[in-house]
Amino acid sequence: IQTTHFDIYFDRGNEHIASFAADAAESAYTSISRNFRYRIAARIPFVVYNSHNTFQQTNVVSSYIEEGIGGVTELFKNRVVVPFEGDYRKFRHVIHHELVHAVINDMFYGGSIQSIISNNITLQLPLWFNEGLAEYEALGWDTNSDMFMRDATLHAYLPPIRQLGGYFAYRGGQSVWNYIGNKYGRDEIGDILNRIRGTSNIDQGFKGAIGMDVEELSEKWTKEQKVL
Repeated sequence: IQTTHFDIYFDRGNEHIASFAADAAESAYTSISRNFRYRIAARIPFVVYNSHNTFQQTNVVSSYIEEGIGGVTELFKNRVVVPFEGDYRKFRHVIHHELVHAVINDMFYGGSIQSIISNNITLQLPLWFNEGLAEYEALGWDTNSDMFMRDATLHAYLPPIRQLGGYFAYRGGQSVWNYIGNKYGRDEIGDILNRIRGTSNIDQGFKGAIGMDVEELSEKWTKEQKVL
């Protein structure tokens, strides 16, 4: 199925799932494009599987896909690979989350490994930045993340922003972007992204948009969690 911005590939007999994915992707892109102030330069392929089992057998990515992985976006050709597991709400969320990665790949890296090499791009976005932004854009702020962050704060195991890894990269990163959105307005997120894109420097991007680097942001964000 071809839409305005995407090519949807699917298993024979699963046209209804592909159609849902196409609509969800276009809807998500409308939000992402507006919030990031960016329009993709190339069409993005989606590969949709009808179960997690068939998804795990994909040859789009070479690495083994573990049971807990709900979707992947590979950089070689900037393809989004997702399984439908019976829950349309979860499916929409995964599509939105993975599309953020695809747009970020297009925005910062030209949408392919070849572009990174030919343009000598050395910028590396931290996991908390990438996964947190994908979760925030797809979910905003949600109850599960709120409970997780409250527990981490109350029991004093919340790391600073630069050390947000593993599961913290998702929930903690989502919290950082939620803090920025609430404190400075969601418009600043697009400003941060475009400043980083222009300078190829994360601290300079944050400093130019909200007046502080990641270290200073971390201090204010951590204090805010204790107040909440």
